[in-house]
Amino acid sequence: MAFRRIYLLPLIVFVAVPVSFFVSYAIAVHNNHVEPGFPYISETGSFSPESCIFGQVINFAAFLIVVCVYIKYLEIKNYIQTPTPGDGVSHRFNKVTLAFGLASCAGLDIVANFQQSNVIVVHMLGAFMCFAAGTTYFILQVWISYKIPGLASKWMLRIRAFLVGLCVLTTISTIIPGIVAFFEYRGSIRQKWKPEDGGWELHLASAISEWILCITYCALMCSFVPDFYNLEIEAPIVKLKKSIFTKKSKIISSSNAGIPQRSERLTIGSG
Repeated sequence: MAFRRIYLLPLIVFVAVPVSFFVSYAIAVHNNHVEPGFPYISETGSFSPESCIFGQVINFAAFLIVVCVYIKYLEIKNYIQTPTPGDGVSHRFNKVTLAFGLASCAGLDIVANFQQSNVIVVHMLGAFMCFAAGTTYFILQVWISYKIPGLASKWMLRIRAFLVGLCVLTTISTIIPGIVAFFEYRGSIRQKWKPEDGGWELHLASAISEWILCITYCALMCSFVPDFYNLEIEAPIVKLKKSIFTKKSKIISSSNAGIPQRSERLTIGSG
C-alpha cells in the first residue's frame, strides 16, 4: 500500500498553526489574559483555556513537521544516490540538516508544553532552540536545493531564499530586542506588558518580529508541497524474528514433555 497524498502534510501545517495562533490570541484577549496589540505568541497560550488549544495544536503540528522533515531527508537521500548526484551535497550534510530540523521540532514541543507563565527558563530555552535550529534548517535546505539540480524549480528556490533571508532578519530582531527588553522590564505581569513597565518599544519590536518569523516558517513548510506532490511512501514491512519464539518453544516443550505437538505457522499480513 502506497501513500500518495503526502503533499497535504505541509499544507495542513501551513493552515493549522496560524489558525491556532489567532484563535488562542482571540480567547486570551477576550479573557483579559493578555493586552491587545502584539503580545508574544506563547503569551497567548499561557493560561487556560487557550493554553489547552495552543498546546494541543502545536504538539500535533510538531509531529507533522517531524514527518515532513524526515520525508525531505529521504527525498534528498534518493537524489544523492542517483547516478548524477548533487555537487557538494553528501549524506553527512543531509543528516546534519535533518538533525537541525528535528531539534527545531523538539524546541517547538517544549514551547507548547512548558508555558511561559509556569516555567519561563525552560520555555525560553525551547523557543531559542526552535528559532535558531529552525532558521539554520531552512538555510541548509536552500543550499541543498541550489546544489542539487531538479530538486526544486528556480522560482521556488528564489521564494525560499527570500523567505530564509526574512527568517534570519526576524530571528535576530526577535531574540536580541527581546533579551534587552526582558532586563528592562519593571512590571509585575509580563502577559500584560504596558508602555510604563519599561522596555516597551523593544518588546513590541521583538513580538512583531516573532509573529512574522512564525508565519514565515509556515510559508517555508508550505513550499515543500510541490516537492512532495510527486512522492509516495510505501507502507512499512513488519518482519517477525524467529528468536522471539525460540525461547517460548523451549518452555512449551519442557512443560509438555511427552505430549504430541503439532506444528503451526504464524503469518502476519496478507503479503
